[in-house]
Amino acid sequence: MLRDTLNTLLSPANTDSFDWELLVVDNASTDRTAAVCRDFQKKFPNHVRSMVETKMGKSNALNTGIAAARGELLAFTDDDVFCDPDYLPQIRKLFAETGADAAQGRVFLDYEGGWPVWLDNRLALMVGVRDCGEEVTELDGTLFGTNMIVSSEVFKKIGGFSPDLGPGGVGMYEDTEISLRMRRSGFRLIYAPQILVRHQLARNRLTKRFIRRRFFQHGRATAYTQALPVSAPRFGLYVAKELVQGELQAIWQRYRGRPAAALRRECEALRQAGFFWQHVCFRRGVPSRLSVGALPSGARETSSHPS
Repeated sequence: MLRDTLNTLLSPANTDSFDWELLVVDNASTDRTAAVCRDFQKKFPNHVRSMVETKMGKSNALNTGIAAARGELLAFTDDDVFCDPDYLPQIRKLFAETGADAAQGRVFLDYEGGWPVWLDNRLALMVGVRDCGEEVTELDGTLFGTNMIVSSEVFKKIGGFSPDLGPGGVGMYEDTEISLRMRRSGFRLIYAPQILVRHQLARNRLTKRFIRRRFFQHGRATAYTQALPVSAPRFGLYVAKELVQGELQAIWQRYRGRPAAALRRECEALRQAGFFWQHVCFRRGVPSRLSVGALPSGARETSSHPS
């Protein structure tokens, strides 16, 4: 889907302006990513740059992109997203008017086959839906990487994303953790609905199994910032009870015709299980302190011409 994503950004309205660049970081992929990047570099040599980060993990790729970027504002999105035609103009306008340090844009979900009956608004947060209304407001929560914009000065002060988190680490939370660091450093975060993207999810990607796994990963990530509330054996018994009770309650909710409530109950138990499992890993020697991502001094930039 990378080609479709890039096409939404490289519209005629955007390419008429030369004060922005588009960076694609290839995290040692084995598909046609490199060929797609070469095609766009040939067609838009003044806008598109691509580079390879061989150290696996999304946070490593993000940090490589941050270090290579030349802009004052860094907008992050994913390779399965469609950006609105006025995505870039809205970013310029927002930061000129508000002076914010970072912004969370709006994220809608385009799901092949329609919205599943088992996916409610709370569960949809785990697949990136972000819709807090029509007004620009102070951001209550944390940034989500599918559509976030951050001043380059922020990263100069607090460093990059933690490689322990995100895909390649525990699976997620890298954007949440860096948001918390931004707040501790006094930066201002806002919600900006006019900066809109649409997250594209195929039917075979958005499944109950995927949602359950996301909650388990969320629990693992939370363990880096929260201690066990009781002893490990006692919490282990609590998790075992939660898993059994959660499944029984989920069966009851499905019987009552409430599939979303059933899945949510299962997921809450799995979040606790992930939280406990990560603490078990800490006791087995996995470092419990997050590493702050160092921004590399340089990355191997790919040529726009095939070798």
